[in-house]
Amino acid sequence: MYAPTSAGILQALRRRLAPLRELRGPAVTDFPSAVGEVVVIASSSRGGSSMVAEMLRESPSLLHLTAEFNPFLRLAGLDHPASGTGSDRLTADHVASLAPDVLRMLGDELARDAGCAVDRVDDETYALDLAWRLAVQWPVLSFDPVRVARTAQRVLARVRARQDWAPGEIRDPGAVLLALSRELTAQDIPVNPWFYDLPRARLAGAQPGPAAGRAPGDFLIEEPPFVLPRAWGRADAADVRDKPLVIKTPSNVHRMDFLRALFPQARFRVLHLTRNPAAAVNGLYDGWLHSGFHAHRMTVPLGIEGYVEHGVDNRWWWKFDLPPGWRDYTDRPLLDVCAFQWRTSHRAVLDDLEQTGTDSMTLRFEDLIGSAEDRVGSFEKLSDWLGIPLEGTFRKAVYEGIEPVVATATPRGGRWRTRAALIEPALCPGTVEVAERLGYGDRTAWI
Repeated sequence: MYAPTSAGILQALRRRLAPLRELRGPAVTDFPSAVGEVVVIASSSRGGSSMVAEMLRESPSLLHLTAEFNPFLRLAGLDHPASGTGSDRLTADHVASLAPDVLRMLGDELARDAGCAVDRVDDETYALDLAWRLAVQWPVLSFDPVRVARTAQRVLARVRARQDWAPGEIRDPGAVLLALSRELTAQDIPVNPWFYDLPRARLAGAQPGPAAGRAPGDFLIEEPPFVLPRAWGRADAADVRDKPLVIKTPSNVHRMDFLRALFPQARFRVLHLTRNPAAAVNGLYDGWLHSGFHAHRMTVPLGIEGYVEHGVDNRWWWKFDLPPGWRDYTDRPLLDVCAFQWRTSHRAVLDDLEQTGTDSMTLRFEDLIGSAEDRVGSFEKLSDWLGIPLEGTFRKAVYEGIEPVVATATPRGGRWRTRAALIEPALCPGTVEVAERLGYGDRTAWI
């Protein structure tokens, strides 16, 4: 029942997006084969990868996608259950098995998203990119994205005039999204701002928020909290050839061979971002009980104690990555599920690096949320490894820090200790073994 419905929605979404690819203008041809270097930020969910990626986005020497990698895989039919692996795992064979038109679509969509942050935008291009993002965020709303792009351009002009921004400036993406959501809702396109990465206090005057545990729809391409439209410049052929493309999506730890095959000409490197299991499990626990992070809609209801009873449709939604072996945890306590997600993520990274000898660097999230000296020292080492200068807005972000990104609470060392009595029993021998492999053998040093 659910699968045919989702397949139909996906096909309809692909048809709606096709005209946008033409209107959004030319992009690098055969993008995956043109990429010269790929850097994968490999971590568990709630391990700090969003913060690290956002810091690196301040460097003009790197390329990024505007958000996560998963939506592109879902557009190509490479998510669970369509992939056939029974989990988030993908292999090199999945690249070879893609139909030529789907592989071409995947490359074209990635090419139009890859780039870096800019100070000024072309309003028409920004509006078209925003319409694409809205179509992906709200796939069950069958609106015409070209029409939405025209509406977005008019709304942007009004917001810019009202707030006295310079031509091409997007000083406050949240203001654009809120104004556009009001306009679209009036057109019977109910884009609900409560599902975006915006402060709750800022949304107090908006429409009522969703019920606890409620997802934006029964079929999702992008996981909430949804990203905000940002000022973004698309990469050209020289950028794609010469600048590393940084990919940040935690579930990619189960897709390393797939990524190597998808970008066949690229130098492949791994930034292994670690965090002690207690802190990461605490973050995952918060995320499972948060109003967002819906990743996989289940066909059989979950029985996860400590989760399903907290939301109206939680029993139908698995959150964060879906590792191999997840079916053994559908009736386990929530903290056991969180520990399972943490250890399978890092075990996958460690095993891959041992087997392939891929060039890698390990970065501890604890060093990024501790002292400014530790943070700066860590990014100096990272910059040297990446071969990029620590200067300009990138240097400013490293030295001064940034606002929390997609956070359930402000990151701080030792926050997990308020739940220590709950978390410690979930740290089974398998979790301890992975912690020791990562250098977290001494629990007294965990922050």
